[in-house]
Amino acid sequence: MPRRIRSTTTAAALSALLGIALLSAGVVPAGAAPPSDETVTVATGLNNPRQLSVGPGQALYIAEAGVATDCTPIPGAPPEFQVCGLTGSVTEVSRDGQRRVVTGLPTMDFGGEVIGASDVAVRGNRIAVLTGGLAAASTARDSLPEQYAAFGTLRTGDLRAAPLTGADLTLEADALAYEVEVNPDGNQPPDSNAVGFTSLGGDRWAIVDAGGNTLLRMGDGAESTIAVLPNGEPVPNPFGPGMIPPQAVPTDVAIGPDGAYYVSQLTGFPFPTGGSSIWRITADGEASVYATGLTMVTSLAWRGDTLYAVQLDDANFFDGHIGSLREVIPGGSEHEAVVDGLSAPYGVAIHGHWAYVTVDSVSSGDGSVIRVDLR
Repeated sequence: MPRRIRSTTTAAALSALLGIALLSAGVVPAGAAPPSDETVTVATGLNNPRQLSVGPGQALYIAEAGVATDCTPIPGAPPEFQVCGLTGSVTEVSRDGQRRVVTGLPTMDFGGEVIGASDVAVRGNRIAVLTGGLAAASTARDSLPEQYAAFGTLRTGDLRAAPLTGADLTLEADALAYEVEVNPDGNQPPDSNAVGFTSLGGDRWAIVDAGGNTLLRMGDGAESTIAVLPNGEPVPNPFGPGMIPPQAVPTDVAIGPDGAYYVSQLTGFPFPTGGSSIWRITADGEASVYATGLTMVTSLAWRGDTLYAVQLDDANFFDGHIGSLREVIPGGSEHEAVVDGLSAPYGVAIHGHWAYVTVDSVSSGDGSVIRVDLR
């Protein structure tokens, strides 16, 4: 998850998640029609699920960051940065059931926060997977075993050969290497955690780097910075005196009906309520605020001319992650909840009048996907 803390104050560990009562009694295939007034669970047993997408045949593909077991410190990095083996994966949910189609993706632990597979998309038989990390330990990637080379990269594979492992995927873009070499926002040390992407056609991608505070254009042998997002206005330090400017922390990118990039913000410590914005960014990098008054936004999806956003937490980050799916009002500062009271929601994908949302996104083994009727 793309938390950023640049302060002498360390944030408290993630609070215990509060449970939610789903209206559904059980798991149903992704293609089945739910009653219009119910929320239905379509996938369970997920390990820190993050972004997701809808592929051919209405199948769902869910990026799972993995689990933090058997972790070891990263050489040269502070002890809170640890690598935890190859526990990340991608789960497919179709009319045939639920299965993991990609396994063996690298996972890390950052002070109790699991980072790994962060986003996924499928076109035809081609699956693209984005793996986050290594945050402020990015310069240490070359010192790690080869199995961890996928941190901070976007890779693709052929689903006809599924199940795949991380070793079966081909490198397409390396956001971590770009951050280490270019470091567009100038913060030190270089900090990369690529968490969201969208296809620009062919082998070109727009990638948001929550660590680097950037929107990047990558692929086809070309790399460039589209925009660097600004930090927020200073807010009071909840743990002591003084003011803190929250880091930008972009979390997702979606192409709007006007062809512009729309980028969501989580914002960094101290995660102010109402402090997140959604940015509209043109192809030449001109950025303007599209909506304000949001809190800890992690994912975006369009349905026609309407933009939807997931809030990981609707209020205080430090008292448990209870969030919502919101319909975004252009230019607005208040946005109606489509469904709220969700336990740590993270990603959203939309197909037809259904929105699919990952919940319990900071849970190993208890993560799930719910379906919401947007009618």
